Amino acid sequence: MEKKEKRHIAIQITASIILLAAGFAAGYAVMHAKTTDLVRSIRPVHENNFNYQFVFPLLKYDFGAARPYLEDKDLEQKINAYVQNAYENNRAESISVYEANLLDNDWAGVNADAEYHPASMMKVLIMIAYYRQSQLDPAIMNQRFIYTEPIADQANAIEYNLPSDLVVGQTYNVRDLIALMIERSDNGAETLLLDNSNQTILNDIYHDLGIEVPTDVPDFTISPRTYSAFIRILYNTTYLTDAESEAALSLMASTTFTKALAAGVPADVTVAHKYGEHVDTDAANAVTATELHDCGIVYAENPYQICVMTKGYPDETEADLAGIIKDISALVYRYKNSAENN
Repeated sequence: MEKKEKRHIAIQITASIILLAAGFAAGYAVMHAKTTDLVRSIRPVHENNFNYQFVFPLLKYDFGAARPYLEDKDLEQKINAYVQNAYENNRAESISVYEANLLDNDWAGVNADAEYHPASMMKVLIMIAYYRQSQLDPAIMNQRFIYTEPIADQANAIEYNLPSDLVVGQTYNVRDLIALMIERSDNGAETLLLDNSNQTILNDIYHDLGIEVPTDVPDFTISPRTYSAFIRILYNTTYLTDAESEAALSLMASTTFTKALAAGVPADVTVAHKYGEHVDTDAANAVTATELHDCGIVYAENPYQICVMTKGYPDETEADLAGIIKDISALVYRYKNSAENN
């Protein structure tokens, strides 16, 4: 081969290597830029108030553009298949699910942003507000309130509410009322606590999490994804003290309602949760729709939070909807604890 020809070939090879390197560098630069954008989209969510001069308390992280990369599509497909089957068999009008691993932040959602009436699940916020207030005034937990006839009438005004265990004329301390409100979902305890609550502190919970404060509580709605933020800040102890968060979740783990989320996991697995039931009626007081929800934390080997909200047709009962939540809870538990997913 002629010297000139060899030199030409060498130049071509060198040029090809340079172009390849340039292409790799360009590709790397693009990939690096995208990765940087993803990382920068992960932003801390701080308390949305300015009560402090030197600190800016952290609540959680918003994963922004990185969120889709944490989405568990396989679990979503399994949940969605169940939900679609339930729809085809007219088992419910609406079913929504949000699940998130509490350690590695992977998540799954089906209709996770659809909104429902939270009903008794908002008792968790009242509990958080009193624990929050106790940081300013520790004596509040031992303060005693009298259960009056007007309070009892207010608690009993909502149709289909279970009767309260409180006795008119007796006094109860805040700590015991919180336990009754969470463990037994006692509406008398809720009404008495709410009537004596610090509304500013209660509203701050919404503000701090960037959630719009309800202006019409009976018509207030919330999605499983949004409600799950209240549970997450308890688990992370980012809003209350460690001891207060532990106490709050301990009460939620002692609830007497075990027909839904808890029924879907083995009996030796702890579930800290709160349920809510909402009933719609027409002018003749006939039931037009029932909603049942259950949201909390499953303390499996890899703990995860799960929130299932459901709305049934007029002829469906709490037991029917509880069965759906139980099935979804069992499906998620099996998936999260199967060998191929560990």
